[in-house]
Amino acid sequence: MVPPMMEIRLIRSEEWQDLAPIFAQEGGRLPLPANAEVAVAYDDNGLAGFWMLQHCWHAGPLWIRPDHRGTGLWRKLHALIDGLFGRRRGSGYYSFSGSQKMEAVFQKLGYQNLGYTVWSKETK
Repeated sequence: MVPPMMEIRLIRSEEWQDLAPIFAQEGGRLPLPANAEVAVAYDDNGLAGFWMLQHCWHAGPLWIRPDHRGTGLWRKLHALIDGLFGRRRGSGYYSFSGSQKMEAVFQKLGYQNLGYTVWSKETK
C-alpha cells in the first residue's frame, strides 16, 4: 500500500473551520485564529492531523500581604483581571495551582479543573 501524499505546513485562514468539528467532538473550545498558530497535515482525504500552539493568558501568581490575608482582597483583584476579557467567545485564561488553598480559590471563582498535568518547554 502506497502512503498518501502528505502536506505539512501552517494553517491558512480559510481552513480554520476544518478544526471546529474536531474541537466539538473532543469537548474543547476552538480558540480565535488570532490566538493560535497551527501546524497542519493534509493528505488526499483532508485534514490528517494538527498541533496547535495557543497564545494563552496566564493569571498568576496571586500574592496578598499577610495583614490583608483572609479579607477577600483576592476576589476584588480577580474581578479586575477577569473584567479585562469581557465575555468574548474564544477568550479566556489559565491559572496553575500549587496548593490546596489555591485550588479552593479557583473553585470559588468558577474555574474549571481540566485535570491535566502541566508541562513546560523552554526554547533555546
